[in-house]
Amino acid sequence: MFKKKIELIIVFLVITGACTLVASADQTNDSDKYTFQNYGGEVYTPEPMEFGANLNDNEKETLENGTERKHLLLQFYEIPGEVQFELLELYGLHVLSYAGSEAYVFSMPADYTAADLPDNVGLRWMGEIPVENKYQYYGTDVPYYAKMEDGNVKLAVFFYEDVTSQASINIIQKYTDNFSAPSNLRPWYYETITNETNISLIVKEDAVQQIGYYGSEPVPEYGRDFVDNEETEEYEYYIVDEQENNSQETAENINDSEEKETAGFTATIAIMVFALIAIFNARKD
Repeated sequence: MFKKKIELIIVFLVITGACTLVASADQTNDSDKYTFQNYGGEVYTPEPMEFGANLNDNEKETLENGTERKHLLLQFYEIPGEVQFELLELYGLHVLSYAGSEAYVFSMPADYTAADLPDNVGLRWMGEIPVENKYQYYGTDVPYYAKMEDGNVKLAVFFYEDVTSQASINIIQKYTDNFSAPSNLRPWYYETITNETNISLIVKEDAVQQIGYYGSEPVPEYGRDFVDNEETEEYEYYIVDEQENNSQETAENINDSEEKETAGFTATIAIMVFALIAIFNARKD
């Protein structure tokens, strides 16, 4: 009789512990899965939105006619597959990069709202890309090597890959006439010399993906080749490498999260197995 009570107590503890671990893991996943952390440290979790309110069979074609485009974040309930991306392509959306927290940067017609996007691809939220996330490592603090004696700044401007060269030049010329010719290898990258007060305006341009700073020599005039400057070239590639490293870190964070979930599940199974062995041995005794 005493042994049976012990067995029941052990079974109860095992089931309670397993349920607690699973519930805790689910709660952690739900609370952290859709949370963003900005460059400045701000943490926020956007509320889910309704999609597809404006869509019907007749409106789909008219929505694709706009030529002006914008870049926004689209967050999914789960990481989407090729089928979801292909369906969004039919609506004129193009995925550009992964932004973490189940979200991607998309290029889309400028007049689109959440009501114009399909509700059958697992979309959770749609929102603007935080401006502070467009600054590279130095943020708003201009490094010494990018400051010029006349008060101007050597600013590197990165455009999204779907922005045409002419559109990029039109944006740059709003703030300066001193900028480099685009490289065939990197047509989305420009070196500029502009007033420091323009930095906060340039970074707010929708077509601008990121801004950074480059070496110490003046840029050539538009229409000429790049200056053969090893320091500048090395620093340019350092900027690009950092973008790749950030993508790798994002992928590593996803893998770490999956490994922690697997570890928690494995621990739960192990506890249950040991408990069952203990019960079996107790019955033998």
